[in-house]
Amino acid sequence: MADSPVSQQSPAPDPRTARTDRKILAGAVKLLREFGPQKVTIEAVAVISGVAKTSIYRRYNNSDELLEAALEHVNTELPPVSPGSGNWEESMRSAIEVLFEDMGKGLVLTLLQDPHSTTSEVLRRKIIGPRMELLRDLLRRDQELGLIRKNVDLDVVIDFMLGASYAHVARYGSLGEAWPSRVHATLANLVAVKPVE
Repeated sequence: MADSPVSQQSPAPDPRTARTDRKILAGAVKLLREFGPQKVTIEAVAVISGVAKTSIYRRYNNSDELLEAALEHVNTELPPVSPGSGNWEESMRSAIEVLFEDMGKGLVLTLLQDPHSTTSEVLRRKIIGPRMELLRDLLRRDQELGLIRKNVDLDVVIDFMLGASYAHVARYGSLGEAWPSRVHATLANLVAVKPVE
């Protein structure tokens, strides 16, 4: 009788290790969202997560590696980039929610205060860029369909949307439910092809 092959499965991960990993990342992400990347240090994460610094150092060599893991975690937590219903109001609403609610004020402040940092480059490439490209594609489609005037600079429309949103948060502390619809209505009125009377 031939011997049956021995299964070469790797052992199941230790649940305590997985729980510690989650606590470390949750602490790093909390600091990142509330205060920005400069506050994501091994020491600060140890305090907020309750995990010993030695345990954190076993996983990450330094604060930069921990920050990179936290940024990657934020990216995987965010809703996927998709055209949704295929209209730019919905995509704009989604982009505003991601930039102002899901990412947190710490990351938004980083983009504004330190736009040339490595962190800002990663945020633009992984989070902001894909969402803005989808929005631009939908605006371009409406332009090709004759719904938006041909001479409208679509990048400026997107910048108006973001700039107005940042200004609204600065003035009032938050956007509120109706803000995306208000921005869309105003911009649509400015860029739409006017019916011939």
